[in-house]
Amino acid sequence: MLPTKEQLIEYLSQKMTNQDIANIYGITFQKVIQLIKKYKLDPNELRQINKYTVYLHLLNGQVVYVGSGVWYRCRRHTNRRNSEHKQLMQDGKIEYKFVGEFDREEDARNYEKKLIKRYKELGQAHFNKI
Repeated sequence: MLPTKEQLIEYLSQKMTNQDIANIYGITFQKVIQLIKKYKLDPNELRQINKYTVYLHLLNGQVVYVGSGVWYRCRRHTNRRNSEHKQLMQDGKIEYKFVGEFDREEDARNYEKKLIKRYKELGQAHFNKI
């Protein structure tokens, strides 16, 4: 089953990668690209790649990490310093959630710091260093 145009638009605007969409539908990454071209969608425009995001990594509903950066950074495991965090991401056990979107990187970083402090006080965000 292939995603509809509306589903593709929704997924892309939620900042999902093409690989994420392919995994949901059990199709190839290349097929997602073909569908994007077929429907004449501009994924970069839908993903608002010029924005800075703040995101949470969740494990069993608990926040284990707060991060910020460009939209696709939340799914990258290759740049993780903590080996346990990296392994959980590679195994697909980490869920992510976008919680903020900013025009300026400084604003995103400030919000990230605020959230780290809040979640640390709750005994969470143990992959973040202060």
